[in-house]
Amino acid sequence: MTPPDNRRWQIVGVVGTLICAWSTPAWAGTSYETFDVPVLENPVTIDGKLDDWGAQGNGWLLPLADSDWQQDGSDKGDGPPKEKDREVRVWMGQQGDRLHMAAQWQDPSQNVLYKPWKLAHESYVRANMADDMFVVRFQMGDSFNRCMLTNKPYHTDVWHWSAGRSNLAGIADDISHAFSDKPFDKPSREFEGNKGIVYFLKTLDEGSPGWQSVPQPDSITTPVVPGIAKSGIPSGSRADVTAVGVWKNGIWTLEMSRRLTTGDPEDVVFVPGGENIIQIAVFYVGYRLQKFVSKPIGIRFAVQPGK
Repeated sequence: MTPPDNRRWQIVGVVGTLICAWSTPAWAGTSYETFDVPVLENPVTIDGKLDDWGAQGNGWLLPLADSDWQQDGSDKGDGPPKEKDREVRVWMGQQGDRLHMAAQWQDPSQNVLYKPWKLAHESYVRANMADDMFVVRFQMGDSFNRCMLTNKPYHTDVWHWSAGRSNLAGIADDISHAFSDKPFDKPSREFEGNKGIVYFLKTLDEGSPGWQSVPQPDSITTPVVPGIAKSGIPSGSRADVTAVGVWKNGIWTLEMSRRLTTGDPEDVVFVPGGENIIQIAVFYVGYRLQKFVSKPIGIRFAVQPGK
């Protein structure tokens, strides 16, 4: 993939040992369970509630497996035992020219602070903390791989919701991930794969996310100062995915929505009657980044009446 010149590219990731952060060996193979995405009869309001989804029943229950992945890219090795595998319940439906998605998963703690300023020795220090996150990635083009360190090139469209940042702005970040066994024409991260170097490139869609980092406070007020603040109205392709998440009684409920077709070449196109492959990840407990991932699944879009 040749990235267009007018996009702002960002390097992410870390160099580490061979990991497949989106997979587990128990899910080897290339066949995917497929779920139908129906046409919704009743309107859906994106408010982090499931009131509008009653007609869709219990949705799809997807197991989430501990990815054995850490922020430094290493395996957990002989450290603490794996967390108990978890699960996420997912709903999807078409309404007019939009795809709606809802998800619900257990999380005993609500983490909404992202890199806050903490008081230490009469000054503020940026804390290495992150908010809870939910990520879904969609197949782009003809290829897809559950492993992020495969040497086979592929490209995904990613919706990245974060409890602190996204909820400030009412959107999920719209991102692209590209993987290749050859260097990109933009700076990219390098990983050691099982068949050589894997190049990983991430781009944020154009526009404003509706939030910004807060600079180090000049004066001492409270022990903790938020690290981000709302900034204007989300705009551009980066604001394509509306999203609201609500945490209550140890459960996150998230709703997201996007037009079936946005016109942006970096956005996946949802076609009534067509299919796609998706995969979900849930991040817990701030920058410990306990990452639990689903197996890839297929989604099949119903044909809308009159189309």
